[in-house]
Amino acid sequence: MNKIQVSIYCLALFTTASFSSTKATQIKLLAQPNIILILADDQGWGATSVPMSEGLKESASDFIKTPNLERLAASAMVFSNGYASHPNCSPTRASIQTGKTPALLQMTDIIDRNSGVFYEGNKLTPPQHINGLPYEEITIAELIKTKRPEYSTAHFGKWHLGNGGPEKHGYDISDGSTKNAEGDTKVDDNPKDIYGITNRSIAWMQEQVSKDKPFFVQLSHYATHLAIETKKSTVEKINQRTPGKRHQSVELAGMAEDLDEGIGMILDEVDKLNISDNTYIIYLADNGTYPTKDLENINGPIHGWKATVWEGGIRVPFMISGPGIKHQYSTSNVVSHDLYPTIAQWLNIQDLPAGIEGASLVSELKAAKGKDNISRKHDFFVFHFPHYQLNKGTQPASAIIKGDYKLIRLYEDEQYLLFNLKDDLDEMDNLAKRFPEKLNELKAELVSYLSSIDAAMPTQNTDYVAEKDPGINYITVKERILIEPYFVVD
Repeated sequence: MNKIQVSIYCLALFTTASFSSTKATQIKLLAQPNIILILADDQGWGATSVPMSEGLKESASDFIKTPNLERLAASAMVFSNGYASHPNCSPTRASIQTGKTPALLQMTDIIDRNSGVFYEGNKLTPPQHINGLPYEEITIAELIKTKRPEYSTAHFGKWHLGNGGPEKHGYDISDGSTKNAEGDTKVDDNPKDIYGITNRSIAWMQEQVSKDKPFFVQLSHYATHLAIETKKSTVEKINQRTPGKRHQSVELAGMAEDLDEGIGMILDEVDKLNISDNTYIIYLADNGTYPTKDLENINGPIHGWKATVWEGGIRVPFMISGPGIKHQYSTSNVVSHDLYPTIAQWLNIQDLPAGIEGASLVSELKAAKGKDNISRKHDFFVFHFPHYQLNKGTQPASAIIKGDYKLIRLYEDEQYLLFNLKDDLDEMDNLAKRFPEKLNELKAELVSYLSSIDAAMPTQNTDYVAEKDPGINYITVKERILIEPYFVVD
């Protein structure tokens, strides 16, 4: 060979090697994506500055500013019809860990709430429910550790599922078996432990990347749960703003914006670690927010709040970004127990535990239109809360959503309410009498589903005395809202 031929040959070898190396790296990245799941607490559907529904101005707050969530949404699929599996904390968290509905798990209220005024003296007697995530359930972390042992797993922040905490359920590291109290830090530079959770997560991610280990981490924030905590500097900044017409609470906005700052720290770190091309980020809330003095409702243009099966209790901010996902809105109905099979598919885990009720969202996330690309066991969702929470105006109820229609069953008086959510997002126009066929269809499916999983149901209280009903000792929700800015703690 002459010098020119040798040079060409060497260049060809280098180019082939480089191409092969690049391709091998790409294959590895596709096979080993990182996953970050961020779970907010009690964050209303309309309580961020991200419009949750395309073209619907009221689905974003007119006062709270969350620029980092906007930044995440800019590269994410935003699910306008994204639901938590339950209107209360522990059940939704269990649904995320197991891919199953709270009704199937028999966890229909928060753990350790099985007696007292919510159980005694009411017209109905609520059923008992389990008080911890069952050890026999295979959590998403356990599934990953079994099927993809090269992965590291971590859970930082609020657990509220008892039974030993995250490290007894597949997580390598965690903050322990925490509940709400651990988030009440009362420390100005770390309200709700927002920055503690964030910094622990960042340090752990840095360690995994330095070891070239793929990871799954869940950040379960205490914000924006009561009691309200926020930095003084954040309050001072927000005090310079003009209050919105719907939202005016400086303290609540402060807590949401501190949380948003923590989210921005995670997004920044993903960029710094150079893993953004290979990292999925999931963001949602565990349920809607509590009633507040904002009479138009902090949840946005939807009715109700946490601990109710109205949309305000179960429809939540819900978005996913990552490899191959482009910014767009999806109007498909999705729910928190869909995350389990979604994560499994990202990791090429095909054999899932028996009884999984969620559906993978991977095909939806890849779709050009972002609609109706999800294959489900059932073509409906059921939200089952057969309990009282008198301080939020709640009686035992269930709801079923199928397509655009939603049926609510109120158990005390066997009342049924039917709504078309596409036309009536705030659930004000009861169609039960006008559409008896649709009413009967959804009633039958709701009853059939709950019966098929042996769901725990409320029963008549044979010793009930109306004059001693504990509900009469509670100021009505509306009156309480007018008197106090915030009043309910789980």
